Amino acid sequence: MDNKIKPHEASIEAVYIGELSTIGPGNTATGIFKHASDQCHEVGEFGLNGDIQVDKRVHGGPEKALYHYPAEHYALLQEALPHLNDSFIPGSIGENISTHGLIDTEVHIGDTFRLGSAIVQVSQPRRPCWKVNHKYGNAHIASLLMSEAISGWYYRILETGQLRRGDDIKFLDRLDNSIPVAEIWQILLQRLNKQPGPLVNAKIPGLSDEWRFE
Repeated sequence: MDNKIKPHEASIEAVYIGELSTIGPGNTATGIFKHASDQCHEVGEFGLNGDIQVDKRVHGGPEKALYHYPAEHYALLQEALPHLNDSFIPGSIGENISTHGLIDTEVHIGDTFRLGSAIVQVSQPRRPCWKVNHKYGNAHIASLLMSEAISGWYYRILETGQLRRGDDIKFLDRLDNSIPVAEIWQILLQRLNKQPGPLVNAKIPGLSDEWRFE
């Protein structure tokens, strides 16, 4: 994708809020079980008011304040694992924001958007953990999300505000020399598998420090 071409704009089709729950044989605390909300939510530095974020190592915090998952990806999951068709519905993967029209291959790390009245910046892909597999009862979900680069992305909050279902998502700015969210997975998997190829500059504009490639 040409770095100068802006992504499509969209509207927030659903807002999902998690409550404290448990998952797995050890009853591990989690906020992955989310429900749709029609309320207007404050967007603060650490995310939406009312949304529980249990394990700040993998979800939440200033670099993972909001999780956006493209609704288009559920069709890909249904195609790959048709026996789970009924389970792959918007909100089920733990996202806060659901849309059509914005996808990982077109949205870049560092892209800035206005969500409702808040201003946010794409910070990193979601790195799915074992809880996603357990929620769907299938050990291959996380690896599928990574290998197909359809894991969605997190936002950091640049300006606090409010959002609700139906609000517009407006593209504002793109950093020079940025790369698509999906390309981050290609880089990571190449390095994990020690595949030959040119190394990408470690200083990918806008990328969270925890994802820096050395």
